[in-house]
Amino acid sequence: MTAGHVPTEPWWQRELAAHRQREGRCPICGTPKRCWPWANANSARIVAQMMTGPASVHRG
Repeated sequence: MTAGHVPTEPWWQRELAAHRQREGRCPICGTPKRCWPWANANSARIVAQMMTGPASVHRG
């Protein structure tokens, strides 16, 4: 990432995608089921959804 690069999606979307389960484990943490970084990002997604409404969070 360069100094001038600004991600267009929120941090929690990147974290949810990175920590999404594959074969029953987190590919980054290696924990079975859901990991804490995924849970933290999911809670941030829920708060953003409550604050802005579902249409703007999911681009729908």
